[in-house]
Amino acid sequence: MKKSEKQAHAGLSRQRGAAGWLPALLILLVCGVLFMILFFKAREGKIYNPSLLQDEFHTVEKAEVLNVSYDTVEPDPYSPDAVEKGNQRVLIRLSSGDFAGETHELYFMVGYFVGPKLAVGDKITVFQIRDEESGELLELNYFQYDRIWAVLLILGLFILVVVLVGGRTGLRSLLGLAVTVVALIWIFCPMWMKGADPVWLALGLCALVTVMSFVILGGVSKKILCAILATLAGVGLAAAFGALAQRLCRVTSFSLYDVNGEIADLVNLQSRNYPVRIHGILTAGILIASLGAVMDVAMSLSSALAELKRVNPEMKRRELWRSGMNVGRDMVGTMTNTLILAFVGTSLVTVIRLWAQGPSWRMLLTSTYFAVELISALSSSIGVVLAVPLTALIASTVYGGKQK
Repeated sequence: MKKSEKQAHAGLSRQRGAAGWLPALLILLVCGVLFMILFFKAREGKIYNPSLLQDEFHTVEKAEVLNVSYDTVEPDPYSPDAVEKGNQRVLIRLSSGDFAGETHELYFMVGYFVGPKLAVGDKITVFQIRDEESGELLELNYFQYDRIWAVLLILGLFILVVVLVGGRTGLRSLLGLAVTVVALIWIFCPMWMKGADPVWLALGLCALVTVMSFVILGGVSKKILCAILATLAGVGLAAAFGALAQRLCRVTSFSLYDVNGEIADLVNLQSRNYPVRIHGILTAGILIASLGAVMDVAMSLSSALAELKRVNPEMKRRELWRSGMNVGRDMVGTMTNTLILAFVGTSLVTVIRLWAQGPSWRMLLTSTYFAVELISALSSSIGVVLAVPLTALIASTVYGGKQK
């Protein structure tokens, strides 16, 4: 190729790149406006705070241990893990809040499920209670180690690794991750507290997050379009399968009490006249749990088929379909295993406890706990499995025509 032809080709590529990002910016602008509307809508009005940890009179403050005046903590001789047990009295100095600089004594227990042992110089947090009329300090209780610096360090290392390995693509993926976190924590939770249907809310947020994440990652292209359509279809089918399985097994979102007792706290909100909807929480959880894995499969397979078409423009729809299914079957073999192991890993303590109790197979298979966990794990896996033929079908249809 001559120099003039190379320059012309490079100029054409730059024009195509600019033209490709203009629709992406428009889509991100529209999605961003919708995202901000939902965000501010979720923040309107009263949001229930069940713990009362962060109102004016109940706060968590930072402190430093100055002295240990009493210490009976020693390893438990009857524990295989040598867990330390006993009591401590320590002198602390508050380093935040209205009483910063003051010193106070704390007396607390150390054991299996209470605060860990402290030493001079430890940075801790304390739960501070003030009088609502006079504002005087009424009570201080040891809360936990001050882990803020450690959490920020871990997050910083994660961001550094992603950027070093992924470069600009890594930065774009972090931006998509930030969108996902904000959508699930600062939009889903408060809007659910205000009476929104959890299933439709989760489905809408999953669609919004999918579009924004993929467009941020790759702009607007056939590959991104295929990945978005396949992801939405796969997640929707996962939710549909989960709803059907719940009906067949006769379990509801209230059955989560047997898996996670905190569901009772959510039920108690209804007695306090909060318009929360418990029905649908289980299905909403399936939607959210399956989203990441389905996005992974859809994007990987769509990218692979796009590359095949680029290398061999003469490939027909049927050939692309077969290639997509061949690649997708290998992905299914590992991804479903990954999802099941993820669910088992998060419930490992419960699995061990059930095994130690030695239930019969009939007792286990008819238990509510087993039914709920099985529905959650298999519904998400169904979404991943079905994402393969969906992506192959969509991509072969989109790429199957002759390239101009």
